[in-house]
Amino acid sequence: MSDRVREPGKRASLALAVAVHLAFFSFLYFGVSWQTQPQPPLMAELWRELPPIKPAPMQRVVEAKPPQPAPKPEPVPETKPEPPPPPAPLAKPPEPAEPTKAEIELKERQRKRAEEKKAAEEARRKKELERKAEERKLKEAERKRKADEERQRKAEENKRKEAERKAEEQRKREEAAREEELRKQEEANRKAEEARLEQQRHEQEARLEKEAEARRAAILEEQQRITVAAQQRAVEETRKRKEAEAAAARAAELDAWRKRIQDRIKSKLVVPPSTPDNARAVYDIVVIPGGEVLTVKLTKSSGYPAYDAAIERAINAAAPLPVPSDPGLFQQLRTLNLVFRPN
Repeated sequence: MSDRVREPGKRASLALAVAVHLAFFSFLYFGVSWQTQPQPPLMAELWRELPPIKPAPMQRVVEAKPPQPAPKPEPVPETKPEPPPPPAPLAKPPEPAEPTKAEIELKERQRKRAEEKKAAEEARRKKELERKAEERKLKEAERKRKADEERQRKAEENKRKEAERKAEEQRKREEAAREEELRKQEEANRKAEEARLEQQRHEQEARLEKEAEARRAAILEEQQRITVAAQQRAVEETRKRKEAEAAAARAAELDAWRKRIQDRIKSKLVVPPSTPDNARAVYDIVVIPGGEVLTVKLTKSSGYPAYDAAIERAINAAAPLPVPSDPGLFQQLRTLNLVFRPN
């Protein structure tokens, strides 16, 4: 009864041991047979016709022997477990196949082409180095040429500046000599001018003295003439002022008479209701002594015939008009030019 209970545990241990051995065997087999080798560089080769295909030799494949099943272990005491079975022998890896002649020739051609390519690359690199060396030489020559040109340009520039400096110094010396000559000439001219001005000053003082005497006599005469003229002007202004006052008084009196006449006419005027406030009519009126109206003439119409007719009726109704008894004033009021507005 106790052996049947322990049997499932033993089977599981056995199966686990077999699986571990199989996994270890597979790892060794595939690890040895699948070793990677460095791949040679790919090279293309042109063939006029394909070479004959040789059958590759058959490779002997050694099949791995399956592991022998472990013998059924005898029941052992519980305290002593059964040791695991020994591992199965490893299979030998397959031997590499011998390369064919075509493969050897192909590899040889590939090696030669690689060497030719390497030689061509080396020649190209050498030519490139030579070209760069030539460019460096050309650049160095160009740099030297530019440096020589720059030195020559600076030397010429220094020569030119030195010549300009000397010419400038010569010009300054000549200009200083001219200025000194001019200064001496100006000094002589100044002295001659001072002498001439001194002579002119004396002559002018004598002339001015004579002119001052003549001016004093003329001023005295002018003052007398101005006094007489002022007296005459005062008399004339007094006369004109009196005449202006009289004229102003007469004008005021005439305006007063004109206002009385116009007020008399307006007192008789009946303005039509449709007349606007801005209506304006101008009449010329001729009166005779006593105030009677001789003629009435509309010189500028208001644009409203009813208003114009009402004014003319009022003029005739206001006769006799008030006029002054003084004939002089009446003559100035004989012809009246009156403006009439509604207000």
